[in-house]
Amino acid sequence: MVKSAGMKRSVCLLPLIFFVLVAFAAAPEVEITAEPSHHLALENEHVRVFQVEVAPHAATLMHRHRHDYLFVTLGDSHVSNELAGKAPVDLKLSDGETRFTPGNFAHVARNLSDQPFRNVTIELMEDEVFPSAQTTTMVVPFPLV
Repeated sequence: MVKSAGMKRSVCLLPLIFFVLVAFAAAPEVEITAEPSHHLALENEHVRVFQVEVAPHAATLMHRHRHDYLFVTLGDSHVSNELAGKAPVDLKLSDGETRFTPGNFAHVARNLSDQPFRNVTIELMEDEVFPSAQTTTMVVPFPLV
């Protein structure tokens, strides 16, 4: 049986395609400061403020939030909050909606809308000064599970 040059090329490309797909699927998380949709607007010893914009039907990289934070939604939005190893959580957020989230987790924010997902994220840099949100009876409105 004689193989054509095109068939040989296709067979040679299969391992490369497989490698790229595996590498992409196993992509490590990045720090929030390295996540392309998070734009640092202000930083001092108390807070770090990010302007966040995720294009329609796009997603952030898997990124780590090391600190407790607040976020204010700018415009109505529909996103999927995807933590590694957990089922995605569907969120419909209203313009101006503000939520607190305890830090120390990594996630992907996937925009399910035809509009950009925008928010202002305010990290609390001195979270060790305050009682841990995870050890208080505070109701956390941003579902992490």
